[in-house]
Amino acid sequence: MSRSTQWRREFSVPLHALQSELNRLFEGYWNPSRVGAGQPPPTDLEPAAWEPAIDIIETPQEIILMAELPGVDPSSIDLSVTGNVLSLRGEKRASDFPEGSGALRERQFGGFHRQVSLPGEVNFEGVQAEARDGVLKVRLPKQEEARRRTIPIQTS
Repeated sequence: MSRSTQWRREFSVPLHALQSELNRLFEGYWNPSRVGAGQPPPTDLEPAAWEPAIDIIETPQEIILMAELPGVDPSSIDLSVTGNVLSLRGEKRASDFPEGSGALRERQFGGFHRQVSLPGEVNFEGVQAEARDGVLKVRLPKQEEARRRTIPIQTS
C-alpha cells in the first residue's frame, strides 16, 4: 500500500464517522414514517440536548427496547406508543458543580426526546418497562395478527 493511499484512508475514517452520525441525527429528527403517517412535519426549533443510545431486539413474540439513561430518574421518563412509534422523553438534571476554573465537562445534561419506529404493531395491554442500573428495558409484546405463523401446505 502506498503512503498516500494509507494517508487518505486514515484521513477518511473520521469523516465517514461524522457523516454517519449526521445522517442518524437527521433521520431521527425528520423521520419519514412519522410524516407519512398523517402527522405534520416537526415544528420544534429547539433540539434535544442529547439522545440516549438504544438497542432494539425483535423476537417472534415481542420487541425489546433497551435505552441507556444513566443519572435519569425513572419516574421522570415519559414513555408512550402511538401506532408503531415509541416515544421516549425526559430530562437529565445537572448535578451541583463546585466553583473553579479549568474544569472538564464531558457528561451531557438536559432534555432528551427519542422516537423509534417499531417493526410492527404491539399489544398495548402487555407492555412492561423497568429501569435498573441506568438502563431502561421496555418489553412490547406483538399483536397476535402481527406474529409470524408457519402455514402448513397440504398435498393431495
